[in-house]
This record gives sequence, C-alpha cells and structure tokens, in this order.
Amino acid sequence: MKDSILWLQLKPRQKPDNNCLYSSIRDIKQWVERISRLHISEQDEHYISLLIEVNHLDIPVNERLIFLESLHQPVINLIDYHSKKFLGSGLPLAEDKSKYVNRVNSYWFEMATAYKIIIDDLSEDSFLTSFINKKDLSYSLYHVLFYLNGQLYSNYMLYSVCTENVWRDIHQIFRFATTKKLTHKTVKSDISEQLSINELYKKILLFSLANPYHLTPQEKIFVWKSLDEWSQYASINFDTNEILKNHYTFIIHAYSDRSPFLNYQKKDDYEPDEVNISAVLSKSIWGIETEKLIKQLSTKNKYSGLSDYLAQRLSRNWQGNTKRIEHRKGLIEPVVITFRASCIAKLLSEIEAESNFFKFDNIEEDTLELTSVTCLQCKAYLIDESKSGFRLKLGHNTEESIIPDIGEVIALKHMDNGIHIGFLRWIRENSQGEIEFGVEHLCAMAEPVQLIKSSSDQSNINPYLENINKLDSFVFPGGNEYNNQPILFTSTFVEKFYRVRSDIIILKHKTGSINIKLVQKVNEVLGYSLYLFEKAVDKSE
Repeated sequence: MKDSILWLQLKPRQKPDNNCLYSSIRDIKQWVERISRLHISEQDEHYISLLIEVNHLDIPVNERLIFLESLHQPVINLIDYHSKKFLGSGLPLAEDKSKYVNRVNSYWFEMATAYKIIIDDLSEDSFLTSFINKKDLSYSLYHVLFYLNGQLYSNYMLYSVCTENVWRDIHQIFRFATTKKLTHKTVKSDISEQLSINELYKKILLFSLANPYHLTPQEKIFVWKSLDEWSQYASINFDTNEILKNHYTFIIHAYSDRSPFLNYQKKDDYEPDEVNISAVLSKSIWGIETEKLIKQLSTKNKYSGLSDYLAQRLSRNWQGNTKRIEHRKGLIEPVVITFRASCIAKLLSEIEAESNFFKFDNIEEDTLELTSVTCLQCKAYLIDESKSGFRLKLGHNTEESIIPDIGEVIALKHMDNGIHIGFLRWIRENSQGEIEFGVEHLCAMAEPVQLIKSSSDQSNINPYLENINKLDSFVFPGGNEYNNQPILFTSTFVEKFYRVRSDIIILKHKTGSINIKLVQKVNEVLGYSLYLFEKAVDKSE
C-alpha cells in the first residue's frame, strides 16, 4: 500500500521493449561519455529524449538510481548552458529566448519526476522501506527537493511567477521525509553542498522570504549560496496550536501550493474557530523562527561579500517588516518610461515646459545639447500609486525588451507631460504574464542639465576620458530636509575625473551655464550620486 501522505501525480509506467533507446544502452556511464563528445545541441536532444522516455518506463529502483546519478552532471551542465542564453536578457523575454527557458524547466521537471518515481516505488509501508532502503529514500527525497527548487530558482531569476504545484510538491516531500524521520541526516550529493533534507527545505523557505523579486541577479546568487550556512540559524516549529496562539511572523501552509508568507493576523485576534481547530488537528500550519539568523546578520563584517545595505534589507525581510500601511490609489494610465540618468535627462529635455524651480536669472539663455546616447523609451501602464511610490506594468505587446536592474533610476512621463522619477525596487511577472515594476518615489519635478569639466582646469582631464567628459544629469527640488535647495542627480563616475570637493564644474542648463562646486553627497544608489551644490567662482577670472 502506497503512503497516503504522497500525491505525486505520476503517469503509468510500462516495461521497456526493444524499441526503446534505453534498451539499447548497455552501460549508461559509457553512453554518457560517448554523448559528451557530440556538439552541445546534439547532447541536449539525446539527454532530454532519454530522460523523458525513462520516466515512462517501469525499471528497478537500483537501475533507475544508477541511471540518474550518471545524468546529474551532464544535465546541470546543459541547464547552465541554456540559462546563459536568457539570464540578463531584457524583459519581457523575447520569443527566441523562451525556448531556452522551456528547455531548462523541462530538465528541472523531468529530473524531479525521475526521483519522485523512486520515492513512489519505495513508499510501500513495509519492513523493507523502513530499514533497508532508507538511504536510497533519503537520497531521492533530497534530490526531488533540489530539482524542484531549481524550477523556483529559474522563476526567481526571471522575476516570473512560481511554476504551478512546485510549492505543493516541496511541502509534501518534506512532510513525507518527516514521517520517515529522514530530515536531519546529511545527504551526500555530487551536485550540491552536503546538506540535510531539513537544511535544504529551510534554505528554500528562507530564499523565498528574502523577497527575491526585490534582489538583483547578483544578490540572488549571493544569498542562495550563503543560505548553505545561514539556514542552520533558522528553525521550523510544527506545533500548529502554538504557532496560531503565539502569532508566528511567518507561516507555512503545509498542504498548500503556497510559498511561506507573512502572518497578518494580530495576536489578539486569535480565536479557536473551526478553521483553526481543523488546522491544529491536521498539523497543517507550521512556523519559521528567524531570530538567530537576524542576529547573525547584525554582526558587521562577519560574512565576506555581504554589504551593509543588503544585510539591512535581508534582516528587514526576515523580520517581517514589509507590511504596507499606506493606501494605494488604483488606476490604469498609459505612460512612457525610461531608465538611467542620461536617458531621463533626454526625456526631460523633450518636454516643453518652463523651469519653475531651477533657472538662472540675468544670464543669456543657452541651448542644452545633450550627449548623443541611445535611449529606449517604452510604453507602460501606471496601475497604482501612493505617497511613497507607484506600480507599473508592461503589456503583452511591448515591442522592446528592457534590461533594468533593482535599484536603477526610472522616470515615467504622463500623458499631460507630468513627470515622476524613482528607484526600481522590485520586478515580477503577474498572473497574466505581464511584467510589473515597483518604484520608490524620488521626485515629481526635475530639470535636465549637463556637467562639463571647467576649461580652467583642463590639465586634470584624464586623456582616456576625453570622449565622456560631459555627463548628462538632472536636478530636482531637495525638499524641507535640504531647505528646498536643488539636488544634482548624476553618475558616480563623476568622481573618476573630478576632484569633487575642489574642482569647479560647469553646470549647463537651458537657461544658461554657471560654475558650481559639489559640497555634499547626500546619497548614493547603484552607480548614481546625489549632491548638494553651490555656485563657485572660476579661478581664472
């Protein structure tokens, strides 16, 4: 009798016959070695065809294990090969890139299915399963989690929705492992770090709670690798009654297709209603404790490569301090968007409007000729906004792919030529397959300017930088915090060829040009610096 905990949704399998590719392979290791000499595209077709075929065959467990162990490294190599074809590409993903995504997902799915089959074959509630095959069962459970997570990881790297039923399978595989008491023994694997099933499960949960849609690709890679060590500082509580009474911050619905989530219920609101009683009886709600993990991250310079900025964001996420308290106004408005300071300056220069907050009086008007740069302006929709930010989406029919990064500066132009500028805080795909952006508000008014090296100090110009000695930038009102002084938003690259505290810089605006000095850096974000500045006197005068 199969274990009632498992619901693996496997298709019927049949005995191999002479027409099968698998039947023609006498030694799988020799076959793999021979296939490895072929062109990568031929390897790809051989491996995926064989893997799909074997998942429909009824073969002994030991034989299937040997087969899969031989395919581990070739499959991972092919996943890496295909992933390089689309990671870092623009969003939404172009059609010619989608085939690589589909192939990667096929490998994750088929390898997970292959190990599910072994678990299914070993899940008889018998003396044999309980004692003799625990090692094989533990090994297979671990690798199902590994390959299921591969699907999630690919989703996160592409900011797309999680593949349907993957979380359901992850939870049920872990539930089954707990009933067999297999979660805490380290599993030896040739394709991953040596972790236990419990540690791998916690790693998957914590990565989801780190808000991967809010992380850059580089940050995602760093956090995922670091969780090999960090996961030991988190723990799972299986006492549903205690979790509901004590208002655990993070909740796992162990019988759902949901990632772990923030518990919004207030502690005082807890009532032992029918739903909660049912949950307690079925032990279907678990909790995650992250206090020790947060304490580890609070120790400065403990982990190489972990910046203070990333540590603060991770701690905030793993504390659950992400609940929005502001009201957002829903709307659908077509807008034009662009990224990067130079492109925002260009967008601003195309808007015919008077300079209401920033202009030079008694100076002859000038023509602002910005550096010639290729700037992509995309059509998008503003779908909601609040005082602190707004949300955008690209439609299915977006003609151009864009490659923004978390933290990049973004501007949107309304139909009435109004402007909003902010920082990109998250990217994700919604349930309709549309790309959405979350933006933190910076300003709703700005003027394009250009920074030019002062002619009186040409001796300090780096000859290698002559062609980029002009920086297209913008200024915006600084608000009450800075006594409403204008703030200059420019590339941090300015510090490579200016002595920013002593050099005189020419700031060119459509109402004229003046000499300025940068007097205080007020912020720095993803290669951009924000400065307070003041009028300066050229030494040559």
